[in-house]
Amino acid sequence: MAMKKSWGLALSLITCAHTHQAFADANSIEEVIITASPHGKRQDQVAGAVGILDEQNLQREVASTLGETLRNQPGINSGSFGPGVGVPVIRGLSGKRVEILSNGTGVADVSDTSPDHAIGTEPLLADRIEILRGPATLRYGPGAIGGVVNVIDNSIHTEQVDGIHGAAEARHNTNNDENVLVGRLDGGNGPFNIHLSGVLRDSNNVDIPGYARSDRDDSTRGYIDNTDAEADTWTFGTSWVTDKVVAGASINRLNSNYGIPPGGHGHAHGHDDHEDEDHHDEEHHDEEQILTRIDLEQTTYQGKVILRNLEGFIERVQLDLNRTDYKHRELEIEDGTSATGTLFDLKSTEARTEISHTPLAGWTGTLGLQLNRRDFDATGLEAFVPPSDTRALGIYLIEDLAIGAGNLELGLRHDQQSIESSGIRDIDHNSFNASASLVYPLGENQRLGLILSRTERAPVAEELLSNGEHVATRSYEIGNPDLDTESAWNIELSWAWQGERLETELNLYHRRFSDFIHAMDEGTRFSHDLEEEGFAGASACSGDLADFDNSADEFDDSLSCLNYTQQDARFSGLEAEVKLPLTDSQSLRLWGDYVRARFDRGGDIPRIPPARLGLSWDFASGPWSAQLSTTHALDQDKPGDNQDSTDGYTRLDAYLRYGMNNWALFVKGLNLTDEEIRNASSFLRDIAPEPGRSLVLGANYTF
Repeated sequence: MAMKKSWGLALSLITCAHTHQAFADANSIEEVIITASPHGKRQDQVAGAVGILDEQNLQREVASTLGETLRNQPGINSGSFGPGVGVPVIRGLSGKRVEILSNGTGVADVSDTSPDHAIGTEPLLADRIEILRGPATLRYGPGAIGGVVNVIDNSIHTEQVDGIHGAAEARHNTNNDENVLVGRLDGGNGPFNIHLSGVLRDSNNVDIPGYARSDRDDSTRGYIDNTDAEADTWTFGTSWVTDKVVAGASINRLNSNYGIPPGGHGHAHGHDDHEDEDHHDEEHHDEEQILTRIDLEQTTYQGKVILRNLEGFIERVQLDLNRTDYKHRELEIEDGTSATGTLFDLKSTEARTEISHTPLAGWTGTLGLQLNRRDFDATGLEAFVPPSDTRALGIYLIEDLAIGAGNLELGLRHDQQSIESSGIRDIDHNSFNASASLVYPLGENQRLGLILSRTERAPVAEELLSNGEHVATRSYEIGNPDLDTESAWNIELSWAWQGERLETELNLYHRRFSDFIHAMDEGTRFSHDLEEEGFAGASACSGDLADFDNSADEFDDSLSCLNYTQQDARFSGLEAEVKLPLTDSQSLRLWGDYVRARFDRGGDIPRIPPARLGLSWDFASGPWSAQLSTTHALDQDKPGDNQDSTDGYTRLDAYLRYGMNNWALFVKGLNLTDEEIRNASSFLRDIAPEPGRSLVLGANYTF
């Protein structure tokens, strides 16, 4: 995909969201957590762990993927699949258990279908990003059982904009020669407001400190082939804002083309004869030369209507609409010839209505109704999930009560889900979620938070209906239409202390799953010999070498069979953070996180991040600001059955910014020691390490 937009024209029209100073009051961003509660709570009124990347932090942390942007937040890692994909992993959970939102409604893509699929949102356009870890996510439904990430860009303004404001930013990354232009323009005249924003990005292959493959077999050295990428994103929004009414709409267009590291998308083909070992090795080598690129197009339409400051029992009504048309092609490239291997097509509609009432016997509450429709289709080589239509209806009630200086929140939610697929009976599930949380101050400087909840999630189409080769995970996935809902009892205890010379926060959590849904690797492989004899699905999977020409090499090179099943599991962990001011201009931040995940019947859950410790020094004086940070990850020696362990690493990063009037220059150094980092959460950790030493040079201008 070639970008057809003019870089010079883009720079003159668009302005950068996270560099824009005119619209963000840092204190107000920290005080109001929109996603945690519909009742406009401050952060210290929310029980449990809530993370915020405001304008200043985004300037330093933002990256090309959402996972990379959030990787320095306690409890959050990035599940990479090469540099084009970075999915947030919250407390060891991701995909179908973490809800990614854009301005409060779900981002509709197929990132939870396969780990090589990118999330359909652009972090460079965010004003702020809010992260909810744990069970304080009932408002957003069963898909938020692990957490919520809400990317807020204010494309639909809910407050009047005074005049015209904007900014523009340019970045260059020395590692992969990435060039980025980001920008934003906001204007208002009385109640009428408009928003324009956009991003242009292109990059070459990623540089790494050593070999791409850990076994160095047929591996590139110093770079990862086929990891170049290009993307453009554009947003237009308008709104009408008065004291009583907000009405607005926006449209966002995302185009992205990125490559998958070699070996991360290889097909295993059948055979007509019993080839000898030399021929088999030659065929396997040829397969590695087939390169795969993903060409993604997504258009999202959002609408918002708010009736506020109403008189009477009902004080606020809000309606949010989201319609997404998503499509991506997986291009198979061999000898310079490109062909579409698989086409993914998704059409999604979401509507959410919330009605908030004035205090009744001390209780302030919101009743919500959420409707979702997801029409999914995939055709081609990787169509391991059949076409399906998923419809869901959820109703929820959230009530708050002030208890002395503290706050008690109770929530209930019920969801119905129905999945239709040709040739398969309709599959219906009901799920129920309930939560209770209490946050209470212990004097002027301390507060204690407690969350108790029961969460439940219905299985999705991929878990129920999969039946075919999934090349991204080099597996043959077999769904189970008889899966039941998975449920979990959760408890989280948080403690925070804030004084003049020290800030501390600690979160402890335990989650006990019943019927945890996962794709189990039982050590069997998909046999093309059995397939040729007429067997299919699980019947074509075997652990007997006789079904693989009595060849151990053929068995090892065949696709692993993954069967979706359920068993009880436990997740336990902690997150801690300490901030220590040294002087008026300097401070230290020490943080760490740890999660332990295992099945009750024995065995570790795969791709769980290792324990981490982080230390950073921050400086801000006059026009200068700087940060020097290091992160140490321990070995992950509990990788799960049939998985390889990963070595620990120590990563050193730095940031320096100089701002004067409307201009700012900055430089960011990433992995400055050129450490070889293999991500325990990545399916490609053995063939695609994280990028090596990088310098990001940038400049921005605001007006």
